[in-house]
Amino acid sequence: MIVAVFMAAIAQAQTTARISGSVSDGDGKALQAVTVSLLRAKDSSLAKLAVTDKNGQYELVNIKAGKYFVSYTSVGFTKAFSAPVEVGETAIEVPVIKLAAGAATNMAGVTVVSRRPLVETKIDRMVVNVDASPTNAGNTALDVLEKSPGISIDRDGNISLKGKAGVIILVDGKQTYLSGQDLANYLRNLPANQLDQIELMTQPSSKYDASGNSGVINFRTKKSTAKGYNGSVTLSYVQGKYPKSPNSFNFNYRKGRVNMFSNLSYAYWEGFSAMKLDRRFRDSTARFQESNMHFSSHGLNARFGLDYSIDKKTSVGFNLNGSYNPRHGRGVTTANTFDKNGMLTSIDEALTVNDDDWKSYGANVNLRKSLKKAGQELSADADYIRYSTKSDQVSDNYSFNSLKVQTGNPYLLRGLLPQNINIYSAKLDYTLPLTKDAKLEAGAKSSYVKTDNNAPYEFYDFTKSAWATDSSADHFVYEENINAAYVNVNRQYKKWGIQGGVRMEHTHSIATSIKMMTKTQKDYVQLFPTAYASYKMNEKNTFVLSYGRRVDRPNYQDLNPFRRILDRKTYQQGNPYLTPQFTHNVELSHNYRGSLNTTLNYTYTTDIINDVIKQNEVTKETFQTKENIATRRNIGVAVSYNAPVTKWWTTSLYVNVFNNYFEGVINGQPLSVSATSGMANMSQQFRFAKTWNAEVNGWFRSKAQEAGLIVARPMGVVSFGFGKQIIKGKGTLKLNISDPFYLQKFRGYTKFDNIDLQISGRNDTRRVGLNFSYRFAKGQNVQQKKKAGSSQDEQNRVGGGQQ
Repeated sequence: MIVAVFMAAIAQAQTTARISGSVSDGDGKALQAVTVSLLRAKDSSLAKLAVTDKNGQYELVNIKAGKYFVSYTSVGFTKAFSAPVEVGETAIEVPVIKLAAGAATNMAGVTVVSRRPLVETKIDRMVVNVDASPTNAGNTALDVLEKSPGISIDRDGNISLKGKAGVIILVDGKQTYLSGQDLANYLRNLPANQLDQIELMTQPSSKYDASGNSGVINFRTKKSTAKGYNGSVTLSYVQGKYPKSPNSFNFNYRKGRVNMFSNLSYAYWEGFSAMKLDRRFRDSTARFQESNMHFSSHGLNARFGLDYSIDKKTSVGFNLNGSYNPRHGRGVTTANTFDKNGMLTSIDEALTVNDDDWKSYGANVNLRKSLKKAGQELSADADYIRYSTKSDQVSDNYSFNSLKVQTGNPYLLRGLLPQNINIYSAKLDYTLPLTKDAKLEAGAKSSYVKTDNNAPYEFYDFTKSAWATDSSADHFVYEENINAAYVNVNRQYKKWGIQGGVRMEHTHSIATSIKMMTKTQKDYVQLFPTAYASYKMNEKNTFVLSYGRRVDRPNYQDLNPFRRILDRKTYQQGNPYLTPQFTHNVELSHNYRGSLNTTLNYTYTTDIINDVIKQNEVTKETFQTKENIATRRNIGVAVSYNAPVTKWWTTSLYVNVFNNYFEGVINGQPLSVSATSGMANMSQQFRFAKTWNAEVNGWFRSKAQEAGLIVARPMGVVSFGFGKQIIKGKGTLKLNISDPFYLQKFRGYTKFDNIDLQISGRNDTRRVGLNFSYRFAKGQNVQQKKKAGSSQDEQNRVGGGQQ
């Protein structure tokens, strides 16, 4: 009997076998929790399942003889396949499988495209996968950002994250060096189809620049990791009240030691902006103002880069980028003034025309060297960026009485306003593994920025029948040098992860007003510590506690004392005496099963930089400027949930509730304001009939306190998108219907001291877009790291010619 059982066991062993192997990412790091599926070659039916362990290893046992292949899937990575295997009597060791993040894999003539979720929540950041949303078709980077979780954008283009202003914007790890309207224009001319991901980081480590009191937003553009050549062509047409057309072309080539990448985009964008300002004065008079702006732009962007592997441990690279964006804007403003009895007393009309040719170009060279010890690495980057523009502005202002009879001579203003910004930066980063579970990072960075703004405004002097220098003319030069060094250590101990670091920054700046013959110098050294502790209680629950200190320096344009005129009695003006604001931020987050994330935050900011509205009761002039007015305390809770509901339905939900408390002095009057607000983002995605998908996307913001004084009323939007794969999966058609109910209209007010102002505004947000993308490739996937340049602080602060 025993012999019979023994012989039966031998017979069974001769008809079954085992398959084993390991899975890693493109850098060779083991991937845990990868789903490994053994599929029968004849019909792709499932035979066995396994999951990789913490070392990335897996084993499939008790496999019957036959022909199979193995598939590998993990969230955020491309689905991959092994070569066909034939199981006989012996064990089979499959070669190491490397998964690439979000690329397409060519396998036996079949293209398999990964389907990433719209939103991924990671320990240190939230990631928005742009192509996962059909409603992004035909949109711009600014449109995609505005509907991202926790993001709000005010009427001036200022971006807030979780109710806190002061974010740093990076593109592929490099600073944009832009702010306000210029940043909004830049993102508006960057087609969404060039973007791969948007990373939202509210608590970046000391490796990042300390600027940005509410965090860092990094736009990652598409850059293929495939061997051979590949690329894509995207054509879009969008119709709102006015037409728009963002288009792009990408081409990449990788062979041997050389990797070349390039993209070219052209965007025609035409639209409008309408704004109403209703002001009431202490003497019971009122001024009702309406401004309508029509604008158009032709944005051309180009990028080319090349990476070369000298040997297995050393690589060098460079990339060049440039943009040319001629813009035209024409605005008509009408202001009616009423006396205390409600009778019309005067009418002011202004025609403003602005033409500029915003240009930029930049260059980056980089070096990456792997040293003797595994994981030990040295990298260096050097960057140069230049922005330039000449803004040709004309503003004709006329005054009439209540009978529309002109009173006095018109106020005619003109100016050819050049602006040049030069930015130099270099950084060095070093990584050293201390033990198997510990790592040291250290580095240094230096940057020098010079902005030169000239505003030779002229007015027409009717008494002399000639143009004369206007009182608002000035020439402003700003220079800034920041030198920084950082150290960061992290260690994993069983269920605990600990990370700590500190960044030191020395800032020296000189602001010179040539007309006023004034020079303002600042010189200071600051330390910015960061600390993190994570605890993985079990496979389903992870907790993270973090602290960071950050700084938000004034934008270059906010330091510029020039006037930017809407009409004769309404304008914006910079403030060269602004000082940096500093922030302490504490966050506690909990992640459940990788899909439900809850974050509590406490933020305290000193010397906060806010918009301030000033008003002259006699002349009825009103202007907006920036001042260090107050401290702010922000307390909030954010909850996000991203998971499939069924095989064909995936949901993404985000809710943030926060309280802002401002305390300080504005216009000599004490300020004490507390406001609780909320925002929500929602995306429901549906897949059906294999090649079809659809989405309902929307966001809502409740009544909120903006910039200390302005209260924004509730606002939201709902959009719809549809997509269809065509040409055997190589092409995609997308239809996007944005804001069909025209809900995205700004309404707000401010009542403080002598300011009683109602604001409303709307833009060309209701539109329909059609997008076609075609992908071509010949090659095989590999994984490649993206390089971040040395520019990680300065770009976000540039301001140039405004529309």
